[in-house]
Amino acid sequence: MDMCAGGDEPRPMLREAIGERVRALALEAGARPSDQGFCRMFPALAGEAHLLPSGPRTLRDLSLLAATMVEPEAPPPRPRVKSPGDSDLPAAYTYLVEFVRNDLVWERRSQDEAALGPAAYGPLGSLSGLLNRRSGGLDLDSVYDAPRDPAAVRRMLLGPTSPRSGASASADARAEGRNGARNEDARTDLPRHPRSRDPARDRTPRMSDTRNDANLILSQLHVAFLKAHNALIAAGLSFEAARRALRRRYQWMVLEDLLPKICDPQVVDEVLATGPRLWRAQKPGEISMPVEFFAAAFVLAPSMTRPSYDYNARFRAVEHAALATRAVLGAGGRGPDTLPGEHVIAWDAFLPLRAEAPQRARLLDTQIAGAPESAAALATRHLTRGFRLGLPSGQAVARHLGLRPLRDDTLLATLPDHQRVAALPFCEATPLWFYILAEAGDPNGPAGRHLGPVGSRIVAESLWNLVRHSDASILAPREMADFERFSLADLVLLAGEEDAT
Repeated sequence: MDMCAGGDEPRPMLREAIGERVRALALEAGARPSDQGFCRMFPALAGEAHLLPSGPRTLRDLSLLAATMVEPEAPPPRPRVKSPGDSDLPAAYTYLVEFVRNDLVWERRSQDEAALGPAAYGPLGSLSGLLNRRSGGLDLDSVYDAPRDPAAVRRMLLGPTSPRSGASASADARAEGRNGARNEDARTDLPRHPRSRDPARDRTPRMSDTRNDANLILSQLHVAFLKAHNALIAAGLSFEAARRALRRRYQWMVLEDLLPKICDPQVVDEVLATGPRLWRAQKPGEISMPVEFFAAAFVLAPSMTRPSYDYNARFRAVEHAALATRAVLGAGGRGPDTLPGEHVIAWDAFLPLRAEAPQRARLLDTQIAGAPESAAALATRHLTRGFRLGLPSGQAVARHLGLRPLRDDTLLATLPDHQRVAALPFCEATPLWFYILAEAGDPNGPAGRHLGPVGSRIVAESLWNLVRHSDASILAPREMADFERFSLADLVLLAGEEDAT
């Protein structure tokens, strides 16, 4: 099959033609890959009348609200049994959302903006101090910003796993089947730096942005993309053709597989059929990242994350915090050189690859599972970031979209009892991120199954624009696809072909 439909061998994209080394040096010097960086999807709502009030009182109230976003302690739900609070969405999509967000945005602040500490009690006057170190498109910038295999330069470099420990290694391998490591020397880890006394380099991934190595599930998803590229190379494609083919499949996955699962179907159908009606890039190839999207509407992974997971045949009902990559590798030079073989993910626990149902993501709502201190800190960070970026309130956006906003009693009715007192100061002007989660969790609306009308509109239009203006876009006129569909499960299966070689 011609995996590069549309003609001859593709030429390198302009961004890649500059040279990876030159681009890396430019990034370190402070250059931004996107000419315009960040923008506001709703510039008409940038005035004070549409924002949260400035001042230390708002920051204090945001901190109190964040503390109530911690899901009350309860016996952890069994990962493979659907429990109250579970959605129908396979758990792997939590990490696809996080992967896409990291692929689109790597925020860097200018020295002037970074110098503004907690004493600054109001939003930024301008977004010009924020730089996006990512390209801003769905072009797998995070995957291809990594070394190639020196033994076969068309392939992306993978890291070996460390030998499995204990007599259970063979039993684990049989249980994992083709979704696990084939042997102890399998390359099923990210390529890593060697041990170092410098904590910033000690066994960290050999890529400029290490966020996808924060936890094992996200790290293994990144490995799946690297393996999928190599599987396309094994099918006979050149590096450029394989990169183009994988980018196009990734874009299809985001628009046709992920988007319908997290957004209102009616909004998705409209945007895919006719394009955005509120926000479009002014010039082809020039796109900025809407702060309403990256700092609010697409911050979904914290709500979707389970408190524990069945990770593979050996590690079941493992607390999410225990799946942090650093917790497995160890600190201070202790622990294995690379990911132990027994910590390779079993994807059938996260996706419907076999007859047994996978574990599910949590429903979208205003609660975050996990250790109370960590969940509260995460909520505080996202709430205060939205405040500092000057995001409009949820009610202001709803009115701008011609919708009836949630406010006062209708807003409080969407929230659990323990949040309502802390939410009172925000009944008329609610932080956009919190509003979008409350709208999604509305028992008289989506009830946690997907985003509501405000969140769906922002996410669907943003992703459509970002795909349309990405390299090798599947939405470009006269482009022909060489595949019929490509879901997250298809990515894992394609990566599995690399294991079989």
